[in-house]
Amino acid sequence: MCFYVSSSINVHDISALWHARLGHIGQERITRLAREGLLGSLAKVNLPTCEPCMAGKACRKPFGKAKRATHPLELVHSDICGPMNVRARHGAFYFLTFINDYSRYGSVYLLSHRSKALDCFKRFLAEVENQREVNLKVFRTDRGREYLLSNLSKFVRIKESYGN
Repeated sequence: MCFYVSSSINVHDISALWHARLGHIGQERITRLAREGLLGSLAKVNLPTCEPCMAGKACRKPFGKAKRATHPLELVHSDICGPMNVRARHGAFYFLTFINDYSRYGSVYLLSHRSKALDCFKRFLAEVENQREVNLKVFRTDRGREYLLSNLSKFVRIKESYGN
């Protein structure tokens, strides 16, 4: 018994198949590969519109400009990084950053334990409020454990009640 199979695949389908197989390369590169005989029987390349390529090249509108602080200590960002693989001087595995949004001035403190973040924050706050003679308005974090599980909220309430 002998079977005869006729292929009615058009150039669009074969071109699209090779386009997808080769990582969605462009028409010029597929044409060059076809000319060099590297794509089998494909002689003429005619790529249809590829939706994944269109989606990948699409761009969204840029984000609007973020409002920056207009006064020192109006907004301070903080984050902790660690534990590091290598211990720093004096046994520190973590570092804590504070960035003043107005001036973009940053302060970095080395910590041996994550639990010392609140003490470090108190020290930072005392330093900058004494230097600037201005109180901190907004303190922004990534809601990390170093502030959520500590007594930060209690410290802030005490500070507010004394008006200092």
